[in-house]
Amino acid sequence: MQPWSLFLLSISLPSLIVSVPLWSDVCQADHPAFDLPFCDSQLSLSERVDDYVQRIPAEQQVAMMGHAAKEYAPLGIPPYQWWSEGLHGPKEPCVEYEGQQKCPTSFPCPSALGNTFNTSLFYDIGAAIGTEGKAISQIRPHDMKIGDGLTYWSPNVNLQRDPRWGRNQEAPGEDPFLTSVYARNFVTALQNTSNGEDSRDDAPLRVAACCKHFIANSLENWHNHTRHNFDAQISDEDLHDYYFRPFQECVQAKAAGVMCSYNALNGIPTCLDKNLLNQTLRQSWGFDGYLVTDCGALQDTITGHKAAKDPEEASSMAKAATVDVNCGDTFEKGLLQAFQNGDVSTSIIHSSFRRLAKIQFRLGMFDALKKYDPQQDIELVGSHGNLAIEAALQSIVLLKNKNKILPLNIDQKVVMIGPHVFGREVFLSSYHGDACASNSTKQKSSYACIESPVEALSKISDHPIEATMGCKVADTDLNEIDKAVDLAKTSDVVVLLLGLDQTQEREERDRNETTLPGLQRQLVRSILDVAAEKTIIVLVHGGAMSLGEDTINRSGAILSASYGGQFASRALAQVLFGLYNPTGKLSSTMYPSSYVDDIPLTEMGMAVGVGRTHMFYRGKPEFSFGHGLSYSLWSLSWTCNASNATTTNRNDDDDEDCSSISIEKLDSPMTVGVNVTNMGPMAGSQTVLLLWRPSKDGNHRIRQKLIGFQGTTSRLNVGESEILSFPIEPSAFLIWDTNTGSNKVVAGTYQIEALAANTTISMLGYVLSGNGEGPIRMEVA
Repeated sequence: MQPWSLFLLSISLPSLIVSVPLWSDVCQADHPAFDLPFCDSQLSLSERVDDYVQRIPAEQQVAMMGHAAKEYAPLGIPPYQWWSEGLHGPKEPCVEYEGQQKCPTSFPCPSALGNTFNTSLFYDIGAAIGTEGKAISQIRPHDMKIGDGLTYWSPNVNLQRDPRWGRNQEAPGEDPFLTSVYARNFVTALQNTSNGEDSRDDAPLRVAACCKHFIANSLENWHNHTRHNFDAQISDEDLHDYYFRPFQECVQAKAAGVMCSYNALNGIPTCLDKNLLNQTLRQSWGFDGYLVTDCGALQDTITGHKAAKDPEEASSMAKAATVDVNCGDTFEKGLLQAFQNGDVSTSIIHSSFRRLAKIQFRLGMFDALKKYDPQQDIELVGSHGNLAIEAALQSIVLLKNKNKILPLNIDQKVVMIGPHVFGREVFLSSYHGDACASNSTKQKSSYACIESPVEALSKISDHPIEATMGCKVADTDLNEIDKAVDLAKTSDVVVLLLGLDQTQEREERDRNETTLPGLQRQLVRSILDVAAEKTIIVLVHGGAMSLGEDTINRSGAILSASYGGQFASRALAQVLFGLYNPTGKLSSTMYPSSYVDDIPLTEMGMAVGVGRTHMFYRGKPEFSFGHGLSYSLWSLSWTCNASNATTTNRNDDDDEDCSSISIEKLDSPMTVGVNVTNMGPMAGSQTVLLLWRPSKDGNHRIRQKLIGFQGTTSRLNVGESEILSFPIEPSAFLIWDTNTGSNKVVAGTYQIEALAANTTISMLGYVLSGNGEGPIRMEVA
């Protein structure tokens, strides 16, 4: 989305701002519409919406289709701000009630959350954001600024197809299955709606989710290509095997909204693409929510893509594609004229406005919001600290741990070096809400309430921890590398905090390189020269980074800490000192630095050249998708608890490993079991990933697919085991067939692999039929 200030000038603010629920007087006893049918909560949703829509003139409906929708005074309908954010916490202000000041919880960024591979965590965080967002709305001043409404433009379910993309931090990973699971759980929890096809289209919404950016939005500004003029050329194979799936999951999860993206797809700007938005999204997939443009995307169709000549034509084309809300001012400039000229029909305006009204009714803006308890609401705001800490802990990935240098002992002399040792705001990532409750602007802007890594480690260590930055993230105006080297010489262990920040990766800024920026590479080399394997590298970043073979080999340990939210430093300290046994797994491949020379960011094909992501990449990564170590060793074995299958044991003992699993038909799900055992020396939890690999002799574009992941439900002591059950859907074996224009099952030999911290086990599967009707057989490899 565009910088927010560009769209604030046209918003007329009320003269008096009062802290009351949104639309607090609508349909109340003294409201002008109190006796009208749309205010009658005893009527059905459809009846109320129909009555409301027919009472508002089409010209006024047009005025209510911008992100800052206009009021309609004759019916007492206030203005409404459609634009709010809840990417990894409500992007809302701190609020106050009767002397209590509270701020929204800031969770780890989505790329960090993806590293947890934890379905219940995805759900719990979505629920927390919805709960806090609704509570804040009940007691915040309503001023029509961005964030004023209950329509959250989250989650971002674009895929991390390339590490250079500036918004990787906003997306949960590179894998469509992982992102789909994230999308379903986040959406249903945020909205507080049923998880599945049984979800009612008229069910009340706590907060309305909006999945963005449809489709293939993963380039910001790279080599004269910007998101405002980029034409993403993508084959049907890649659309169906990769890009589409998370958005299909959003539709199945009944997301209230979908946002079309800045870019064009195969020559047509997405926000003008009737085939994409109407035929595919609405007609084929069944989406019946509201469609909103990314902010300024319609203007881009005129000035960037040259697909429309003026706001009138852009508005007409967008309405033909079933776009409902324009974030920006193109509708304001051109839609009314297009309607009056007959280019946009009254029925199109009414249908579009009806979709918008339905969302507002489901949000309770015409009745339910009046029932509130401000004391209870203020207590909900910022009440999910324990969940934020747990999320930060689970998101940390241990990439290397040579000679078990980790965990640290509290009696070791630890020094901390690097541009992030005193960091605070950096861990909040982008799109975060207010963090520090204070009447002091200086206190808020300094983020003093956010603990720095030095402060967090100092609370655990028995020795005072000395620290120096050595250099900044990218600026070269600070060079204290010599000072850092001298400090490293005095230590037992060096914790080296390196990486990126919002100056290097963000909206409107892609990276050209995946290596450490600025003087950080020089800093690393200098520290390794004197500290060598007593150096622990901690990476703070959104998009994947490249360290280089020399740095990886010479260091003692490496961790990916991402942007871990408001409790990132506390979580890092607990992992480093062994108070938490790491469980995180990489949700994106860490490529060698040469990857940026192998394939341009503009290439959207997944199997072109060396390929992209773990599904298609044919090179040697620095660290693979799914990689993540533990302080314990773990043992895996297949178990014979498979459902919808005939199982065979190696002997008569039912507890022994399976030697084969036979499924009579591929048209129904099956379940396989993996026994997970903690071999020690520390108690902990573990996550297991299930991967599908086609045979090497087959003609497959796809190298592997993620088809499942599960974590142990409890902390296992040394020697304890737990059996994890993995449902495998027939869709796991589907690949897009360009000849038939549909998915099909490809006959051949497959490998099913279970992956944990330090071990993998495999099972061979034989798909004997490609039509979904033949048997499938799996055997332990």
